[in-house]
Amino acid sequence: MNELNDVHISNDKILSPFLLACAFNGLLTFQGSHIESGVLYWQFSPKKDAQELVEAYFTKREPHIPARDLFEATSTFWRQISGIRNGEVYGSTRR
Repeated sequence: MNELNDVHISNDKILSPFLLACAFNGLLTFQGSHIESGVLYWQFSPKKDAQELVEAYFTKREPHIPARDLFEATSTFWRQISGIRNGEVYGSTRR
């Protein structure tokens, strides 16, 4: 895994699925997830690319992400949240 300082960490219910959908399209790498104090965090690298994609999201610029990829990423996010609430373990660590 890349150094921690090159990893963008997100727990945002909108941005996390968007970044995962970007990873589906090869725009960055999904490094995994972890749970800390009952909160799910997703990790993406390189950090600079993730931050540029977040900025592009807020300014409504490219990239165009296929709707199906965004739907699948959003569904994955909420399945993991639901699993955490039901006591299931996701990701690399549970703290």
